[in-house]
Amino acid sequence: MPFDRSGYSGEAFGSTYAHFQLSKALDAERHHPDPNVRSRAEARVARWVQVFEHMANGTADYGSRTPFADVPAWATLEVATGGFATGRLLAGGALTESERQLAEALGLRAGQERLDLNLWYLSDAGIAQLQSLLCCGHYRIDLPEEAALPMVAWLLGQGRTEQAWDIIEAIAPFFDKLRFFPARERAPSATADVHVFSVGEVRERLANLADQPRVAVQKRTIEVRLPLYDEAIALFLQTCVDGWPCRHYPEGWTTAARTLAERIRNSGEPGPDAMGRFKDRVAELFAMLSACARDPASLDSVHARRIRTILDDFVRAHGEPGSERHRALRDRQRQDVAAPLYSKVGSAVAARLASKPAAEGIADFSDVSVPVTQEEAGVFGLQAGQSLPGPILARLHRCRQGTIAELIEHGIITSSDTIARVLPALTAQIGSAELTDPALRRLYAAAYRAFRRRRSLLLLNLQSQVRITELPWVAAVEGDRVASVATVEAARAALVESASVALVSFPHAVTPNKLVKEFRALGKTAGLNLPFVDEIAADIFMGEFTNTFIDAARRSARTIAGTLYARYYDIDTDVLASLPDRPKSAGRRSWWNRGSDAGDALSALAAHRAGTTLGGWGPANNGTILEQCQILTTHNLAVLFDDLELRAVLSPVLDGMAIRCFEWICRRQQIRIDNWHARLVMVKNTAYAWRQMMFFLSMMDEALRNSTIDAIEAHFQKQTDAFRSRFEPVIRGLHRAASGQRLVLREPSPEGARVFLGWTTGRHWLLS
Repeated sequence: MPFDRSGYSGEAFGSTYAHFQLSKALDAERHHPDPNVRSRAEARVARWVQVFEHMANGTADYGSRTPFADVPAWATLEVATGGFATGRLLAGGALTESERQLAEALGLRAGQERLDLNLWYLSDAGIAQLQSLLCCGHYRIDLPEEAALPMVAWLLGQGRTEQAWDIIEAIAPFFDKLRFFPARERAPSATADVHVFSVGEVRERLANLADQPRVAVQKRTIEVRLPLYDEAIALFLQTCVDGWPCRHYPEGWTTAARTLAERIRNSGEPGPDAMGRFKDRVAELFAMLSACARDPASLDSVHARRIRTILDDFVRAHGEPGSERHRALRDRQRQDVAAPLYSKVGSAVAARLASKPAAEGIADFSDVSVPVTQEEAGVFGLQAGQSLPGPILARLHRCRQGTIAELIEHGIITSSDTIARVLPALTAQIGSAELTDPALRRLYAAAYRAFRRRRSLLLLNLQSQVRITELPWVAAVEGDRVASVATVEAARAALVESASVALVSFPHAVTPNKLVKEFRALGKTAGLNLPFVDEIAADIFMGEFTNTFIDAARRSARTIAGTLYARYYDIDTDVLASLPDRPKSAGRRSWWNRGSDAGDALSALAAHRAGTTLGGWGPANNGTILEQCQILTTHNLAVLFDDLELRAVLSPVLDGMAIRCFEWICRRQQIRIDNWHARLVMVKNTAYAWRQMMFFLSMMDEALRNSTIDAIEAHFQKQTDAFRSRFEPVIRGLHRAASGQRLVLREPSPEGARVFLGWTTGRHWLLS
C-alpha cells in the first residue's frame, strides 16, 4: 500500500505526488462550502504551482538539504506537504507591519526598507536598541533568522567582535531579502508552560467566527418570517364566510394586504409575487396574498380551496393568531432563539483578548470568560449579563497554557503530534540552561523554538535535516555552554515525563518524527546515547539504514528476547543482537540504483523477512521492508523502556495501555471508509497499533498479561459479527503466541492464526 506519497520515476521525481496535492487543493478551493477553507486552499494551490514550476524548469534539487542554488541550509524555506520547498524564503517577502512602522519612523528609502533596516540595526543606535531588548526580553522571534542580529548585538556587548563579524559576513548577502531582527513585544515571553494555540490565533478565529447556518436560518424564521406568516393568516381569516376564504373583504383589507406584501418583499422572502411551484406553504401563501391584494378575481376556486387548507391546518395546530395558545407558542420560540448569534459573542470575546500578549497562552481565564458587560452589550448588540455560550468558551480555552499533562486533560492536546508541537518550548528552556548569561539564555530559547517550527525537507541518500548548530549565529555561542548536573537531570526528567505522557495518553500511536527530534535533543542534553529512529516514507526509501537503526535493532533484541513479541513476530533475537554496523565503505546510492547490493545487514534482514528484494520501485514493496524494520527495532519502544527505564515507570498502567490500543483498533477497523487509499492507511495504522499493544503485553508479568489478554478477548466478543469474523485470525495469532508457540510471518497457521501486518504488495486479506 502507498504510505504518504505516490511512487516516483524518471525525471518527474515527485511529480505524481505534487499533482495529487495540487488536485486536492484545487478541488477544495473551488467547491468547499467554508470560505476560510477555500482561502487556505488557494494558498496551497499557489505553493504547489511554485513547486511545479521548479520541477519544469529544473531549478530545484528535490531530495537535497539545499534544494536551491545560492540559498544556504540555514535559510528557512516555505515547505509544502511532503517536504517540497516552494523557493520562498519565510523571513523574506513583504514587509511586516512592525517593519513598516520602524522604516517610516526612521525615514528609510522606499523600496529598500529591509536592507536599510538590517543596516540600521548594525549602527550604534540599532545595536543599543537590540541590547536593550535582550536585557528586558520585550521581543518576539517567529523565525530563526530573526535571532541573528540580536546575537551579533550580544556578542558585541561581550567584546567578541570577531565572532560578531563572522555572523555578519554569513548573512550580509541576504540583507536586502531577509529579516534578521525580531519584532518588539510588550511583555517578555514566558516559557515555563506550553500552549498549542496562541492568544493571537484564537482571537482571530473568534473575530471571524461564522454563524451556524441552521441556527441563523432558525433565528431568522422565528424572528422575521413567522410574524409575517401570522399576519397573512390573520388577513385571510378576515375574508372567510362559512369557513371559505376570499368571500368577503372588509374595508381597508386590500390596503393592508398590499402593505404586508411589500414588507414581505423587503424582508428578502423569495418571490412573493410568483405563482407556481413552492418550496413550502409559507411562500405559497405569501404569493397568493400578493396576487389577491392586486386583484382578488385572480384567485380561482382551486386557490381558495388551497388557502382554506392552509388556514385550517394553522388554526388546528397553533390556534388563531393573537389567541392565548398562539401567543404562548411564539413566546417559547422567541425564547429559544433569543441568544445572540455566535459571531457577535465571538467578536466581543476577541476584543477582550486584545489586551493579552498575542504570542502567548492564558493560564487564568477568569477575566475573559465573564458574562457580557453593559459596554459590550451596546457595542456588539448583545444582552448584558448573558453568560458566554459553551462553544464560545471551548474556543476561548484553546489558548490555554499549562503543562503537557494539563493540556491533555483539558482536551487541548489530542495526539502525539501535538505533544511534538509544544515540547520544543520545554526543550528550549532546558537546552538553554547550560548558558550562564540570562539574556543569551532567553535569546537561545527563542531561537530554538522558532527553529523547531521549520518544516522538514524531503531528503534522499540518508541525508540529515539541518541542525540548529548549523545556524551561524547559534554556532557562535555553542562553546558558551557549561554542563551542570542540574541541567542533565532536568533533561532526563523531561524526556522521561514527555515520553511517558505520550505513551500513556496515546498508546496506539507510534512516536512521530517531530517528537523523536525532541527526544533526541533532550537525550543529548542529558548525556544519553539513545538511538531514536524516524519513520521513513516508503516512496523515498533508498534500500539502506543508518547505524542508528542497526543500533536500535541490536538493543531491541535484548529487550524482546524470549517474549510474546518475539514469538508473535517470529524474531531470531540472536541474529538481531549480532547485526554488524554498516560498512564504512558503503557509498551513497543514487535514486536510480537505490538498494542494489545493500550495504547494511538490517535492510537485508528486513527484506528477507518481508519476502521481497531491495531496490524495487513500488512504495508497497518498500513499505513491507520498512514495517519489518519497525518490528525489529520496536520503533523506539525498546530504547524507551530499557535504556530510559520506562518499564518501571509505566508498569502500573501497561494493562490499561494495551486494552486502549485494542479498543482503538476495533473502532478504527469498523469505521465506514469509502475511499480505497484511506482504507489502506487505516489497515496500516491499526497494524502499527497492534504492534504497540503486543510490545506492552510483552513488558508485563505472566499473570497480568493473561488477565489483560482475557480483557481483550472479552472486548472482542462484544464487537459485531462481521468484524469478529474478519478479525478472528488476528486474535487466534495472539492466543497462539501467548501459549508459547511461534507464528509464521506471512502465512496463516493450520488453525488459521495470522500475524497482523499493515503492508502488502497485493490485496490485504483484511480487506477481502
